[in-house]
Amino acid sequence: MNTLSQTSRFLMQSTLGADQQTVQDVSQQGIDNWLNNQLNSTLSSGNTYADTSREIWQYFRSKLLSQYGESAINGESNNPALPYKWYFHMAWWQHALNTPPEHLLRQRIAQALSEILVISDNSQLELDAVGMGSYYDLLYKHAFGNYSDLLYDVSMHPCMGVYLSHMNNRKAEPARHIHPDENYAREIMQLFTIGLYELNPDGSRKTDASGRPLDSYNNDDIKELARVFTGLKASGYEYEWNTSFWESSYNGYPVSFDDGIDKTYKVPPFINMTKPMAIDEDRHDRGSKQLLKGRVKLPAGQGAEREIRSAVKQLVAHPNTAPFIATHLINQLVTSNPSKAYVKAVAAKFGKEGNLKAVIREILTYPQKNAVAKKRLPSARQEGNQTVQSQKLKSPLLRATQILRAFRAGNRSGKLWLIGDDLQTLVQQHPLSSPTVFNFYKPDFAPHGPLELAGFVAPEFELHTSATSIAYVNMMYYWFFGEYLPAVSTRINSTPGIHNVPELDPDVLNRDTENKLQLDFSAEIAMAKDPASHSALIDRMSLLLTGTTDLSIKPQILEAFKHYRDQPAWVVQTIAFMLTISPEFTVLEA
Repeated sequence: MNTLSQTSRFLMQSTLGADQQTVQDVSQQGIDNWLNNQLNSTLSSGNTYADTSREIWQYFRSKLLSQYGESAINGESNNPALPYKWYFHMAWWQHALNTPPEHLLRQRIAQALSEILVISDNSQLELDAVGMGSYYDLLYKHAFGNYSDLLYDVSMHPCMGVYLSHMNNRKAEPARHIHPDENYAREIMQLFTIGLYELNPDGSRKTDASGRPLDSYNNDDIKELARVFTGLKASGYEYEWNTSFWESSYNGYPVSFDDGIDKTYKVPPFINMTKPMAIDEDRHDRGSKQLLKGRVKLPAGQGAEREIRSAVKQLVAHPNTAPFIATHLINQLVTSNPSKAYVKAVAAKFGKEGNLKAVIREILTYPQKNAVAKKRLPSARQEGNQTVQSQKLKSPLLRATQILRAFRAGNRSGKLWLIGDDLQTLVQQHPLSSPTVFNFYKPDFAPHGPLELAGFVAPEFELHTSATSIAYVNMMYYWFFGEYLPAVSTRINSTPGIHNVPELDPDVLNRDTENKLQLDFSAEIAMAKDPASHSALIDRMSLLLTGTTDLSIKPQILEAFKHYRDQPAWVVQTIAFMLTISPEFTVLEA
């Protein structure tokens, strides 16, 4: 068994959120047993993010068709009913709030990987929710597998091909001023494997005699690697609205580099965005390649698939990749400032192929998980004889999912189709919606003040601006006192002339009692009816949300509702509001 406090904190790191029953169950089962069961769980077929995105899209298309007729979906008098990004948003929340108990960890790791292997609907991908769902399925599928397998599939996925522009990449033809696109070649090194600087096994930077960090690659390496990702194209055209395509016979036409079709029609929504990219060997550079001081060697004459797989494996096996990815995953799950020993221990589990199962186990069970680089954080406090360090600011997304899952958010329809726009507008974060390939925040960001002066980083604080910090507090007030939770839609847009997206008006959706999201405070309200139980109620809710009952603000919470002690719903709302805006909730401690 583990204490409820240990279990609650652990589940904040390893899941998107847990309710009281889950905390109780894992505490009884024991963290180690739960972790083993999660890591050894197998995926069942079906119920994928792509499937759910497609089902939701088809639901809205059928409603459009029945209400407005064929013209509403075929593009004659309206934009065609494309699988816009909102359908992936809805699918993501449907999965996030309905996770099977055996896949809580897998879901958390997929979300963490989505902030490392970044694609975003702030691009042409906004036109293909199903494609984004398919991409997210890769992260979910490979969450406990080998990083090299995941990275190969990511490299070949059309969403990445579009986002980082190596789809329709072709070998050099100097006479025609054609050169391979270098975008993906640069980012697969900088962001997905080796990083910018040469690293020691503990994640620290190697330096030259003058103490300057050593670059891990240069522009020549980028050019050489760009030659690998050539000859890739979409698997086929799949545009179903003939009135918006210049010739219906092109539907299903094989994609070619020299077919005379404008490149505009070789990206979403005209192409298959779920099947891996196809290969045109005539456009693949089959010459020998060597980069990274000879660490990556690729002999001449290889086909594109074999060469890409070999290049990916060699990048993953590079000595930089283990500490680089280890640091990123520790940052995502546990702490922004891991000790060198912590990074080294996790990196040692990575291996040549990138054993994610072993890496995740080490991250979550490392015995000195709350040890940071050999400095004392300004916010460290004493708890008995043990120093507890404030480890990591929770991202706005993780705060939202933790709250919604803690209080079992649901509705009458069972369609938890959160649009996501309202949440994203207020706190500037939503899965697969980052502003750039560099994610929502930079890994080396440090806010001005004590953390920066102490030499620490705090990446999530880049999202915690004067505007978003106030917006977050206001959002919590809306959630608990206004019952104005994130908007859920099963309706088509009622705006005149716009019939191709879900209803996006929060005021309209908030009046829809069938689909409106509700929190389950039944157990808490039952306790709140007895004023003698108010202190215990604060402890119960605090344990769930902060992992501790040792709250410095407990007297303030009791004072806040003392005039409303006979109004149990108000008591619970006040406790929830004050806990969710407290430092104890927003900052995750190991």
